[in-house]
Amino acid sequence: MKKIILMLIILSCFIFPRFGDAQEDKIVRIAIETARAHMRIPKEMEVRFVEKKKSPLAGFFSVKILVLAPDREMPVIVYVDEAGERVILGALIIKGENVTLKEAGEARPRKFDMGQFEIEKSAIRGNPKAKVTIVEFSNFQCSYCQLSWAKMEKILERHPQTIRYVFKHFPLKSLQGSFELSEIAASAQVLSDEAFWMIHDFFFSPEGQVIIREDVSVVIRKVEEILKEKGFDVRTFKMAMEKGIGRRRVMEDMAVGNRVPIMGTPSLIINGDFISGEFNDQVLERYLKK
Repeated sequence: MKKIILMLIILSCFIFPRFGDAQEDKIVRIAIETARAHMRIPKEMEVRFVEKKKSPLAGFFSVKILVLAPDREMPVIVYVDEAGERVILGALIIKGENVTLKEAGEARPRKFDMGQFEIEKSAIRGNPKAKVTIVEFSNFQCSYCQLSWAKMEKILERHPQTIRYVFKHFPLKSLQGSFELSEIAASAQVLSDEAFWMIHDFFFSPEGQVIIREDVSVVIRKVEEILKEKGFDVRTFKMAMEKGIGRRRVMEDMAVGNRVPIMGTPSLIINGDFISGEFNDQVLERYLKK
């Protein structure tokens, strides 16, 4: 042991009180709680236990966990002593080798099963049988979502047969009136997808962006005018609002988004890949070539 040079780059070392016995392994629980607290992992992100084994550091366990960010899976190693009182969150270096990095492995892009997005419940634009499926979590109070749709609309016009675009409601609590707007649009979808897209496009239009800042009653009256002008049954729309059909559809979309988890809008998933950068023709071309 004297010949082994140990150098610990310790990001965090904390003393924890003893926890009572529980079904879940105490050591694992302490490792996850420490990582969440001191890596500032948002509560929405899932943290999965991978394995626990004896550490090269005498008297410590090596606990491997996986942090599921929207765009990638990040492996993390936490060292917890056998008593569960001392925790090391950092890098263990032995003879110049980063043992922690070797144990953890590299982060990798996250791949989603497209079935989890419940596409059949949502309004679709483009070709239903297209090679490329784009799921966008958006809301009508978000200025970045408005810009995103302006770009997406042009891309859909250029590639009408190669894209299936799926809109998912994800109103944010920080944006007052955001949920109500989604509820109105979702209630219009009860009439038809065409009715939904008509209200969707209006809300994202310059005129619509002015109207949606008004009281919700003003917005509803305007939507009813638009629906009536196009020959839709306004009574069905009112019924969907009164019975909470639109509200339930929005909440279903939000539940789907929270499982990702969606951390902000707009957020795009293309063929199972979370897109962290800008979506454009070049990105689309990569998926068309796959």
